[in-house]
Amino acid sequence: MLKTRNWKIVNIPGTNDLTAIQLKGNYGTLAIFNIYNDCTHSDTENALRTFLREHTGEFRTDNRKHIIWAGDFNWHHPMWDRDKDTQLFTNHSQREAIRLISLLADHDMAMPLPKGIPTLQHMVTGLYSRPDNLFCSAELQDMITNCDTDTSMQPPCTDHFPITTHIMLTQIRTSSVNNYNFRDVEWEEFRNKLTENLDKFPSPTSIPTETDLNSAATNLTEAIQHTIQTCVKCSKPCLDAKQWWNSDLKKRRKEVNKLRAILYRNRALTNHPVHQELRVASNKYGKEIIQAKYQHWTNYLEEMDASGIWTANKFLKEPAGDGGSPRIPTLKVTNQDRQSTEVTDSQEKATLFVRTFFPSPPDDSNIPPEYNYPILLPDPPLITRQQIEQQIRRLSPYKAYGPNEIPNIILQKCLDIIIDYLYHIYRSILKLGIYYGPW
Repeated sequence: MLKTRNWKIVNIPGTNDLTAIQLKGNYGTLAIFNIYNDCTHSDTENALRTFLREHTGEFRTDNRKHIIWAGDFNWHHPMWDRDKDTQLFTNHSQREAIRLISLLADHDMAMPLPKGIPTLQHMVTGLYSRPDNLFCSAELQDMITNCDTDTSMQPPCTDHFPITTHIMLTQIRTSSVNNYNFRDVEWEEFRNKLTENLDKFPSPTSIPTETDLNSAATNLTEAIQHTIQTCVKCSKPCLDAKQWWNSDLKKRRKEVNKLRAILYRNRALTNHPVHQELRVASNKYGKEIIQAKYQHWTNYLEEMDASGIWTANKFLKEPAGDGGSPRIPTLKVTNQDRQSTEVTDSQEKATLFVRTFFPSPPDDSNIPPEYNYPILLPDPPLITRQQIEQQIRRLSPYKAYGPNEIPNIILQKCLDIIIDYLYHIYRSILKLGIYYGPW
C-alpha cells in the first residue's frame, strides 16, 4: 500500500469512462489514465484530448512528469494487431485508429506492449484480437522492464486478458500491520491464561494513591495484552478479501488460472483439449462463486439480530458499490489571499479537520470579575460493580480497539475475572480526581 500523501485521484468531470490517478515520488509524478472507449464513437478519446490540453502544465511539462494511458480503446490497426487479422481493419476502425495515433504523436507516447500480443479471446468465436492497449510517455518506456499479458490473473466471466507492466519506479509504501483475529479465539484457554497472568500481580484492593493507581492499571493492562499475544492468532489483512470467499474457491481459481495459462501458450492449436477443459472448469468456478455468495448472505440474514436489520436495509437501499473511498480525498482550501490550494498530506488533512471542527474557545475576558456562579453539583455516588458490568455488556464487541489493542470482546468474555480490578481502579479514579494516562 502507498502512503496517502503520495497519490491522489485526478478529477475528470463529464465522463465515467475516463478515470485517472497521479502518483508522486522522488522520480517526479506518474499519471495513469484508465480509458474505456465505446466501439461506436470516440467520445472518451475526445474527453482525454480536451482534458490534457486544459491541464498541460500538470501532466506534461518536463521529463519528470510521466504518463500512462491504459484501457479498452476498441480500435484495430496494423500498428498493434497481428498482420493476418485483416478482417478487423474496417474503414471505420482505420479512421478512428488514425485519430488515436495522431493523439499519441501529439503527446509523444510510446507503446511498450509489443505488436501482435492479443488481449482478448472472444467468448463465442474463440478468436483473438487486441482491443486493449497500453501507451506511455517516451521517457517512461526506458523504465519499463516488462509489459505483457498475464492469463493467470484473468478474472472469471470475462474474455479480456490483464496487461501487467513492471516499471522501475521507487514508491514509499506503508508497512502492513497484522491484526489479531478476535473472532477466532478459544475463550476457555484465553480465560485460563489471563487468570494465570493476573496471579503474578497483587490481588485487587483499595487504591489510596496515584502511584498505586498507575501500578494497578498497568498490571491489568499488561496481563491482558500478554494473554492476547499468547492466545490470539494474527490475521494478515487482504485488500481484496471477500466475506463469501472460501478455501474451495481458492483451489478452484488456481486450477482455472493454470488452464488459462496452458491455453494461451497453445492458442494457435484450435483442437487442443485444453479448450474444453477450461470451458468446463470456468463454468464450474462461476457457479461455485454464485453459490458461495448466495449461501453467505442466506446465513447472514438467518442469523441476523435486531440491530442487523438496519444494516441489511442499508445494503438494499443504497446503490451497489465498493463501500466508499478508502481514503480522505484531496481537500481544497481557500487561504487568506482567496487562492485555492490542495491539501494531500495526511497530517495536513488532520490539522485542517481539527481547526474546522474544533475551533479555539471563545475569549472569556468579558466575564465579570465578581460573577456569581451557580452552586456546584454534589459528587456522584460511588461506582458499583453492577454499573461497570452493565456498561461493559452494552459495548459493541468487535468495535475497533485503541492503541492498547484490547477490544471490547475481551472485557465481555472475561468480565468475571477482571471485574474486581476494574472496580477498585474506577473508584480510585473518581476519588482521586485523576485519570490513568494510557487509558
